[in-house]
Amino acid sequence: MSIIEKPDDQLGFLLMQVSLLKQRFTNSVLRIYDITYIQFVILAGILELGESGKLVTQQTISLERLLDKAMVSNVVKTLIAKNLITRDTHPSDNRAYTLGLTAEGQKLVVKCKTEAKKIDKMFFSSIDEDHFRETLKTLQTNNTN
Repeated sequence: MSIIEKPDDQLGFLLMQVSLLKQRFTNSVLRIYDITYIQFVILAGILELGESGKLVTQQTISLERLLDKAMVSNVVKTLIAKNLITRDTHPSDNRAYTLGLTAEGQKLVVKCKTEAKKIDKMFFSSIDEDHFRETLKTLQTNNTN
């Protein structure tokens, strides 16, 4: 028995590889809409959080989607330049901005949500999705920060 494990024997490596594979596959489908997977995640976050009546800020997106603040900031700038979202002064916090979808952004995120559901259905078709979802949720509670 070898002391050195092969990467394919390490769960963390396999999880990362599957995550990257899913991201590449999703990006290839979303490319026709001229957005990336992370741009879609942020657009969908603005849509979903906005529907709940909350004011959506970059911080809200970062916290709710478990995304790096600096990355969210950069992606928001890109989405503004693409005329998919708006950024307005927060009514009660001078340091924050609220985010909203433009009409174009709204249409796009709805189309992309449909595509994302198709991608997930196909990508996860060979496994028990409910069991896998519960396993991933359990792993999320292992936050060691």
